[in-house]
Amino acid sequence: MLSNKFLKKYLCGAYLRLSHSDDVTVENGATVQGENLQSNSIANQREYIQDFLQHKPEIEIVDFYIDDGYSGVNFERPDFQRMIQDIKDNRINCVIVKDLSRFGRNYIEVGKYIERLFPLLGVRFIAINDSYDSADDTAASNNIIVPFKNLINDAYCRDISIKIRSHLEVKRKRGEFIGAFTVYGYMRGADKNKLIVDSYAAGIVKEIFRMKMDGMSQQAIADELNRMGVLSPAEYKKEQGSGYKAVFQTHSKAKWSAMAVMRILTNEIYTGTLIQGKESSPNYKVKVRQKKPKEEWNRVENAHEAIISKADFEVISDILQKDTRVSVGKSQVSLYSGFLVCADCGCSIVRKKACSGSMEYIYYVCSGNRKNKEVCSNHRISENALNLAVTKTLRLHLKYLLDLQESIQYIRESSSHSDKVEVLVLQLGKRKEEIEKHKRLKLECYEDYKNGLISQEEYLLFKQGLENRIEETQKAVTELGKKKRLLLDGRYERESWLEELLTNKDFEIKRSILVRFISRIFIYEDHRIEIIFRYQDEIRQLAELVKEIKQDMSLGEVV
Repeated sequence: MLSNKFLKKYLCGAYLRLSHSDDVTVENGATVQGENLQSNSIANQREYIQDFLQHKPEIEIVDFYIDDGYSGVNFERPDFQRMIQDIKDNRINCVIVKDLSRFGRNYIEVGKYIERLFPLLGVRFIAINDSYDSADDTAASNNIIVPFKNLINDAYCRDISIKIRSHLEVKRKRGEFIGAFTVYGYMRGADKNKLIVDSYAAGIVKEIFRMKMDGMSQQAIADELNRMGVLSPAEYKKEQGSGYKAVFQTHSKAKWSAMAVMRILTNEIYTGTLIQGKESSPNYKVKVRQKKPKEEWNRVENAHEAIISKADFEVISDILQKDTRVSVGKSQVSLYSGFLVCADCGCSIVRKKACSGSMEYIYYVCSGNRKNKEVCSNHRISENALNLAVTKTLRLHLKYLLDLQESIQYIRESSSHSDKVEVLVLQLGKRKEEIEKHKRLKLECYEDYKNGLISQEEYLLFKQGLENRIEETQKAVTELGKKKRLLLDGRYERESWLEELLTNKDFEIKRSILVRFISRIFIYEDHRIEIIFRYQDEIRQLAELVKEIKQDMSLGEVV
């Protein structure tokens, strides 16, 4: 006999849900749509429920509540919350779903609604495929079966989450881009996980780095881009048809800002390095993103074409760390801003200006001396004297660098170059084989000790000897690897603009040249200066390697 509840008129809300991860499996590294995707589509859920209610005259559909593209784990879904509000407002007193998994996949939350909240509010709940109807008192077994089904749905969601996470982790390690939106300057290629250069946006990125090289502040760069009418990254993506929207956007039309420029100047992706996995959620139930330690990030070099060279990126990173504030009313820093340091106290050297009538005299003085004369003596040098010394020294360094580039080009073009590289590669291979051999011997030595073939004293003696050999061989591998990198690294390719610069009689120091080649300038009390060039140690090692190779080539010709 049917319960009196079946004779009551019910105002029903039909709830439909489909998640992006529903009916998706990961097999052999590939994401595959399940066979039940069509049956779980929103349209088919609606049709299925309507067909079922044709034989339920006591139930009248009031509204359909649809959450398309929402996970069953989280119950903060817009239409689900609207349905709950309609229940509280007495608009509906019955909820129907195709099956329990459409209602939700969180075991605890589903149980809270079905077993506690709905009975308390007098709401009838029907899950068609699970043959569950809370108004059917004769189906007592449902009270036992439903919690188990909810638990299975929860476990299914957990299993899918683990598979998707591991699949995405594999893609990150392979250097495949898995972000929702590409960074400004790149776009997706035919392979959606491969970034390719967007020629227009990449040109803007290069211009931003050039302007920073010239000494412009981030705000000055942003103002210049806005003046030129260049679309900001957010607006450019919208123009390209992307649904991108920045969470920090405050105006209807986003403009370039100092922060937007800063994000570009500090993003290593422009060097061809793809860094992903900076954030993650603890598990499939907690959606709050948490930052991961830097050592846990997925970092893949040469994952895509670079827009900015690594050398230029390193230069800009160094500039951003220096105190290079722009004076009020100016868009660029002064020529030596952030480079001059007192050789005795380590304080920064500041620029001062003195005027006498129509004459203007510019000089530099130790900031430590200005604050406290007992801290440091007066390290004072005129701008003219500084310019003359820096120009002369810089010309000599650039000439040396140009000669080194010519030597490298000669070595690379000569037949013996390939032989030298081949020798380095063979030496590296042999050294690495030696390390693996010593590791195997170390393991075998331990097994002999465990089997009683050698004493503990003998084992410790052999172990220490093998560890020493491994350490020595590893040092050799590191040194050989450094030589190979120096020889093949494109950082010191011959640059035509450098030769043109040196042949120009009106050689003038520019901020862009200064930041590219100089790291620090120390000022001494007697007006002497000491220039620390960028990559000074590396250039010296490279010069020694070039000299060594040339000697080998000369001996080969003599023989």
